[in-house]
Amino acid sequence: MSRKKKIRFAFTIQHGENSGLTSGSQRVWTSKEDTYLTSVSLGDTWKVSLHGEEAWRIAVTSEHMRSENPVLPPGEDRAPWKFSPTEWVNGRRLAFVLASSRGALINRPLETADVHIAVEDRWDQITMAQIWMTEPGVDLPEGVRLIGGPLPLASGRRVWVTADTQGVPGKQERTVASGIMAEPLLPQTHDVSAPGMLLRGVHVN
Repeated sequence: MSRKKKIRFAFTIQHGENSGLTSGSQRVWTSKEDTYLTSVSLGDTWKVSLHGEEAWRIAVTSEHMRSENPVLPPGEDRAPWKFSPTEWVNGRRLAFVLASSRGALINRPLETADVHIAVEDRWDQITMAQIWMTEPGVDLPEGVRLIGGPLPLASGRRVWVTADTQGVPGKQERTVASGIMAEPLLPQTHDVSAPGMLLRGVHVN
């Protein structure tokens, strides 16, 4: 895939005693009128596909389904999470959000090709990578924290990735995880304005 059509990023603590803990690489790219997101943290298992204005989904990849131990049995729908495209507001829309909890950051090699989204070493907030789409000629508003883009779509629309943080209420488990899992968050079932996934830590006793 072309360098001009791909954004690589990772959630990473950059300062202090836990500097270097990271989510691992995440990749956003475009092809024709479609936008995709994959996560190295989750191997080749899942892919987010935003197909034009029609089929938006989180699906098990066809490559994974051809592996020896797929997560779904043969014949199951590869896309168990489907959702509608988000609404346009002033020529922009928040299409998808990938968020990371502090607990999802683990010891793994840092990729120099990634843009490392700084995560504060605290347990009461999540850090978000937001995938935006804009109509032709429309830019993102001033003041946003731009991570990468724009990536082109066939229609002339463009795709961008920005970063933000959000507080998390309640007590969080303060231990370094041994792995990472992703929890899908959909507007029809959760109190969110755009579909997304939350990266959480996995603890193996």
